[in-house]
Amino acid sequence: MERERFVKVLDAQLAPALGCTDPVGLAYGAACARSYLGGEVLSLKAQISVNLIKNAAAVCIPKTGGRCGISLALALGVLGGDHEKGLEVLNGLKQEHLAQADAMVESGMISSSVADTDQSLYLCVEITTTEGTAKVVIEDNYLNVTSVTVNGTIVKEVHPEEESVEEKKSHDVSFLSIASILEFASTATEDELWKVKKAIEMNTAVSEAGMEGTYGMGAGAAFGRMMSGGNMGSDWINDALMRTMCAVDTRMAGADMAVMSNTGSGNQGLTCTLPVASVAKYWGKSPLEVLRSTAISCLMAVHIKEKFGILGAVCGAVIAAAASACGVVYLMGGGETEMLQAMKTSLGNVAGLMCDGAKAGCAVKVATCTHSGLMAAMLAMDGRGIQSTDGIVGESEQDMIDNFVRVSREGMAKMDRVVLDIILKK
Repeated sequence: MERERFVKVLDAQLAPALGCTDPVGLAYGAACARSYLGGEVLSLKAQISVNLIKNAAAVCIPKTGGRCGISLALALGVLGGDHEKGLEVLNGLKQEHLAQADAMVESGMISSSVADTDQSLYLCVEITTTEGTAKVVIEDNYLNVTSVTVNGTIVKEVHPEEESVEEKKSHDVSFLSIASILEFASTATEDELWKVKKAIEMNTAVSEAGMEGTYGMGAGAAFGRMMSGGNMGSDWINDALMRTMCAVDTRMAGADMAVMSNTGSGNQGLTCTLPVASVAKYWGKSPLEVLRSTAISCLMAVHIKEKFGILGAVCGAVIAAAASACGVVYLMGGGETEMLQAMKTSLGNVAGLMCDGAKAGCAVKVATCTHSGLMAAMLAMDGRGIQSTDGIVGESEQDMIDNFVRVSREGMAKMDRVVLDIILKK
């Protein structure tokens, strides 16, 4: 087994992100376009895919005092964004940038429209200044700039078919499976799992901030009060739900705290790490067992999302919770058979939970999915779960993943457009 490949996947797929990755992705694209031109900004036009609009419309942007909006995100990227910081593009934002952004939005110089594409993540930003025009295209990944045109001249264009063998290998995650992930993680050292350790530290800090109850819905903090007041059981399940909701509350409110994302999603990063790590700590597991179980969850999320894509019609927490179920199974002493059953049961239970955009309410959606994952883990350890004869549940792990992807891509595609239409008409 090439252990280094697993370490590289963790390093590539786990990335710090300040704020929800969708408005941040818009800011990143605008900052990229601005970096190619000086002069005074005259206009900015953006064509944005359905899923990206849906997720960027109503979630708070960091360093704005709880503000949101697609035009605001684009303006902030132009004025105060640093594209070299990746998903932390707005880390250097200052108060004066917010006032300038408001003026830019009010002037009408920023416009956006739905891109004519079937791609789930697509952004084309065209900026015009007194020095000319620059156009940046981003596809498939928030930081994947595939084309740059400056004053009519193409200065960058990426063709996937022209990638070198080494480049293709670095992007390949097809070698992941329940068996290979378990083999790697169950013998991994702390040094190999340094990125997972960082993820737990960052995401735990965000969760602890949410326990104050001043962010978003405050759903996690409400759970905490009910548990301490005796109105809800103070057990390992509710503790995991509470800690995960607290983190999502904090992030969706636009708190000035970075989280460790997974496959481009901060909420999925939280859902991959916090339930597993909190259960492990609740049960008094060793630091290395905490890391290994969380690594299983993080890698399983990458494995499931390989065919799903970065955005979709189904809530991403469905995937992350199924992955976390496998991490909890490991903590319970289960193996490949139990992990497969837990993944099947969790996905089979909440596969149809739709994504209606990033927002404060994501905290309760994440809790619903997390509970599904924890329940699936317990059932699997008792030899029970949804069988392959039922609904969309497949026989093998790849059958299960393929069926789940079909539900989202084919079955729920029209629903995605309906959801966007509802959001845009509010």
